[in-house]
Amino acid sequence: MATTQPIITRDTLLKMISLLDYCYRLGVEAAREVEDEGLCREFLERTKEPGVYGLLSENPVYITWQEWTLRLLAKARSTSWNGSMVKFFNKMGKFSANYLSAFLPCSMVFYCRGISDYLNAPTAVDFAMFQSKSRVWWTKNGLKKINPRTWVDELQMICFDLERRDAEVWARETPHNAKKIALTQKQYELFRRCIGLVPINNMGY
Repeated sequence: MATTQPIITRDTLLKMISLLDYCYRLGVEAAREVEDEGLCREFLERTKEPGVYGLLSENPVYITWQEWTLRLLAKARSTSWNGSMVKFFNKMGKFSANYLSAFLPCSMVFYCRGISDYLNAPTAVDFAMFQSKSRVWWTKNGLKKINPRTWVDELQMICFDLERRDAEVWARETPHNAKKIALTQKQYELFRRCIGLVPINNMGY
């Protein structure tokens, strides 16, 4: 009997990490361009809310999950991540339809982390050096190269944080309203489990 192929394969996970790295880098670049700590902090507070996605600029724009998905998809289509991520987003479908939706709020968290990391140490890294490298985080001690295992660990921990955040929505809203902006504990659990089961030892870039 044929076995069912996992939705998140080793190749898909690697492409997911590349897209998360892209989000993180966008956050760093946006914070550097704006150079307004107050505005950045306000943006970070606003995007902590369930269902809120945004793009930081001198006039921040807050967008829907649909637009955020389209922007990620457009980036994927312009790179070698095209095949795997297009399939991923197609299987994800509408927000909250299945556990793959967890990637959306997680990717927004990485965008915001880029903003936060830059704000916490704006002069710690040479920006040109940051631009020349991939899968590095901006820290007060300089650039830090991040291996696949750490990316997965961070992604799983973010899921725990988002699960607690979204649980408050389910506690106060009707299921009909909650599912528009929040995911269930089971959905986050399935996403964590699926990415955790992917063999990543010796996973190259």
